[in-house]
Amino acid sequence: MTVKKICSFFAALAILAAGLSSPGPLFAVEPAGNAVENSEKAPSTGKAPGEKPADTLQAEPENGNTQSISLYDWFVRGGVFMWPILILAAVGMGFVIERFIYYRRMNLNPREFIVELDALIDGGTLEDVERLCNEKDLVIARVLGKGLKLRKLGLDHVEKAIGAGGAIEVAALEKGLNILSAIGNIAPLLGFLGTVSGMISAFQSIAAADQVSARLVAGGIYEALVTTEAGLIVAIPLLAFYNYFVHRVESFVAEIERLASDIVEMLVRENGAD
Repeated sequence: MTVKKICSFFAALAILAAGLSSPGPLFAVEPAGNAVENSEKAPSTGKAPGEKPADTLQAEPENGNTQSISLYDWFVRGGVFMWPILILAAVGMGFVIERFIYYRRMNLNPREFIVELDALIDGGTLEDVERLCNEKDLVIARVLGKGLKLRKLGLDHVEKAIGAGGAIEVAALEKGLNILSAIGNIAPLLGFLGTVSGMISAFQSIAAADQVSARLVAGGIYEALVTTEAGLIVAIPLLAFYNYFVHRVESFVAEIERLASDIVEMLVRENGAD
């Protein structure tokens, strides 16, 4: 299990590093100077000075001079707080990949087994149910099998054995989910912290400048908000995966409780208890 976690961690880290080194543009920003030149070169349409012609709303810059911002440049502009956010993203994706592999291997919702087990509960015997659980290498079969082995000791022992076995399996299924939840909550907080730090630096630059320009203010705020964006980009998918995994575990627990209740009723019927 540890080896899989390590492999998943480095795989996610490699994917993120490859994305950051991609030279492709993330988005394009047109310089203010080009906008002024284009407005001066635009032909007159006979409209009022404050009214924009309809055919120039989608006009492209004539010289095609745009500033392409790559993902790497966007990352660098975020400052030092981008690195812990990147590490959290790699660790979180490592846990996501590991949990996906683990749940797939455990086969938490074996429909064929459940259908066969329901049929035996309705028309078979406890011996048939126990034999089916012993034949199948499934989590749900192991949990129910622990209770069926103690059926001769009484109803209380069966319920306690199934409850104890289910608790052990649920603990294994929930392993790492608390870390995933913590990363989903810490990442945006780091982003906000980076934004606050960037805003402080921006206002320090404004206070030290003799003349405050719109570019100075907008540039500082833009760089400060990058970390907030990065934190949310990391947190939103990780929290979505966390809730998905929690749903899988809750569905497994509900199925165990339903089958355990049916087996207990079957045990009561066979023992002739009221």
